[in-house]
Amino acid sequence: MDSPSGSRRLWPTRHASGRVTPMELFFDLVFVFVVTQVTRAVEAAPGWEGLFKALLPMIVVWWMFSGFGWLTNAVRPDAVPVRILLSLAMMAFLIMGLDVAYAFEPEGWAFPLAYLAVVAIHFGVYLTTSVSSSRRAIMRTVPFNAAAGLLVLVGPHLPDVWTWACWIVAALVLYLSLFLGRIRGFVIEPHHFVERHALLILVALGESVVAIGIGAQGQEPHAVDATLAVGVALGIAVAFCLWWLYFDGDETRAEEEFAKRDAHRRQILAHYAFTGAHLVMVVGIILVAAGITDAVHHFHDHTNPWWLGCGTAVFLMGHALYRALLKTGRTVDRLVGAATVVPLGVASAFAGWAGMTTVVVVLIAVATLDHRVAAGSP
Repeated sequence: MDSPSGSRRLWPTRHASGRVTPMELFFDLVFVFVVTQVTRAVEAAPGWEGLFKALLPMIVVWWMFSGFGWLTNAVRPDAVPVRILLSLAMMAFLIMGLDVAYAFEPEGWAFPLAYLAVVAIHFGVYLTTSVSSSRRAIMRTVPFNAAAGLLVLVGPHLPDVWTWACWIVAALVLYLSLFLGRIRGFVIEPHHFVERHALLILVALGESVVAIGIGAQGQEPHAVDATLAVGVALGIAVAFCLWWLYFDGDETRAEEEFAKRDAHRRQILAHYAFTGAHLVMVVGIILVAAGITDAVHHFHDHTNPWWLGCGTAVFLMGHALYRALLKTGRTVDRLVGAATVVPLGVASAFAGWAGMTTVVVVLIAVATLDHRVAAGSP
């Protein structure tokens, strides 16, 4: 039987229960900066190479950031030493965010070293959990986390093709570690886990709001006129629709479905539906944020034809995957919306206002239909 044992650990801890704590909310604020930096990196190099140079570091960062959601689900951050270590992890995540644009370059050495520091902190705090199976599970997980850090540390010092190979292998090592290491034993408390990841989506959506302000500033900041006001309104409408799609009762249904599963099934769902599907949604939000910045800045001019439409489609597919795994609602509306919004986004790229209006119309149609069907269900 798993029970707390203060003599076996540096300080007593207890398993998370109830709501997310203020310390976790404070910790998650650093994620806004990371998402902002990734969005800027996407905007700075709009080609495919620039896109993947921004997203691969994001994929690696998200693995560990989501991992801290698992951690605080197992170790409630009430003890002062835990809070201090979480604040140190925040510093490391901030350094990774600062170095996202240089992660593929030799001078970007701070990114992998900060990542390895986060891995060490995550591992050390996890060992204080009162659940022995979770301690054994993290001991089997940490070699994969550390191996990914070593790959991204070495990669930038190799020829380009090998740099790319190191980053791709690092991502695969992380996301396949649960199966490569046959890792079992993590114990998940449903309410806290669902709420924590919902708040991460909310934090990421904050970047789309920041993007509106960045786009509104433009090259030469000026007082708000009618054009800028409409652009800001459309940008907020896009962000609101994404929020509506995610928070229209899904978090409550997800918690109910999550709670029905046994411990092992919860671990699998936590990996796929939360670490995996939420990564897809965060990537979609990043692309949408880049698209909003571009659209507000070029309100009457041609915009990037892919960011808004593809970002929205990626978000919708990620949310459809999340729903399918947890069986919390319809997915067909989101998949049809994803297939529709990409060509419509390309067709409406002749002006920023047209692109944002198109996305808003598609998202409202998906959200309204889904809401009405759910309201009519027994």
